Amino acid sequence: MKEPATRRRFLAAAGVAGVAGLAGCSGGADPATETTNVVTSTPSTTAANETSEAGTGTPSSSAVESPFDRGTLVDDFEAFGSEESRWGTIRGTTEADTDDVYAGTQSVRMSNENGDAAGIFKSFPDGLDLTSHDLSLAVKLEKPVRGRFAAEFIAPARSDMLTSKRFIPKELNDWIRIDLGYTGKKGEPVMEAIQELRLMVLTEEGTPIDVHIDDLRKIPKPDTGKVVLQFDDSRASHYDVAFEELQDRGWAGGSAIIPNSINSDGYLTTGQMREMRDAGWDMMSHPQASKPLPQYSEAKQQQLIQQAYNYLDLKGFSEGARHFVAPYNRVSKTTLDIVSEYHDAGYMFGACPNNAQQPSNMYAISRVMGRDPQGTRRILNIADAYNQLVVVTWHTIGYGDEYETTPEDFRNVLDHIEEETGLEVVAPSALLDG
Repeated sequence: MKEPATRRRFLAAAGVAGVAGLAGCSGGADPATETTNVVTSTPSTTAANETSEAGTGTPSSSAVESPFDRGTLVDDFEAFGSEESRWGTIRGTTEADTDDVYAGTQSVRMSNENGDAAGIFKSFPDGLDLTSHDLSLAVKLEKPVRGRFAAEFIAPARSDMLTSKRFIPKELNDWIRIDLGYTGKKGEPVMEAIQELRLMVLTEEGTPIDVHIDDLRKIPKPDTGKVVLQFDDSRASHYDVAFEELQDRGWAGGSAIIPNSINSDGYLTTGQMREMRDAGWDMMSHPQASKPLPQYSEAKQQQLIQQAYNYLDLKGFSEGARHFVAPYNRVSKTTLDIVSEYHDAGYMFGACPNNAQQPSNMYAISRVMGRDPQGTRRILNIADAYNQLVVVTWHTIGYGDEYETTPEDFRNVLDHIEEETGLEVVAPSALLDG
């Protein structure tokens, strides 16, 4: 974990600046692009007044680019294209690429100008044992500009398989490491003997595909899966409903705080934030922005991210300030580089679970939207069966059209976690420190 002194130096150098306007919500992706077992939410239309373009400069280093050496290498793709590689093409064109790599000397480029699918597959005659490991992969998705990376785990036949679908946001068209969290299950997969692995991008016909992959690894996971419960936009219902419900169960969650919303009608008060903090909750950083961060200059992004962090740190919420929640669930490589200088973890919509021991990218932890209780329960059940981490997110909880989720639907998910799964509920900082 990075020393907080890194962020303190930024605080000392830049001082404390005010933030104008009310931020946009971190809603999910366009539902048309997401076909996993959860229903996504749409971005809030709340606007903010844009502040000045002043910033403190570009961070000199980035934890996002640190070499990844956890777990065991399954394939570095250095032999791709040769007979010993044993990878076959599912659809589209596949080739080794020595010009654009994540690690080593070459990656695999998968493309299909006609869309539909592009991918590769590999058989494991002796079986790939994933009983106590998850797969982690480096991905660079250039086309479509936002879309889903998919994996299929044939164990041992298509009648017994797991699927993984990870949503990648529009501006994140550079290398990113992802966990292949399971989003679908068929039959009873035999995890100690995965017979075939399929890696691909799926689109509608006519939507071109251009994606690179590299550095496939299996990383250890714990014997018990985990759940993190998060609540976006510092709404009053986080205290009135969610806090009360979680207190009754002895659980703590995280509230993504929009600084200028605090003490306003319909939002949390400073006193409520302190009460929640003292009960183990994290007050997480959710920068003020009227549009996704990647649409701003690098200096402006740094200013917005720093100001949101400063607010929490100086108000006494330094534990929660370690966590960043992406406005509109949209980030670029530049955004993640800046986030890594101020925060120890970052969350965005990904629509799939993560590695429960430690997500392989701590600045792009995948969340699922919790407003559909049936779909959320399904994801939770899969994570429970395979010891993965699910981060479930809600916005507003109450009665009426202005609320995303009813209290009954919210309690339904909590009851399911408590009564039907063995998942451990942890606050964001407990995940970070544990």
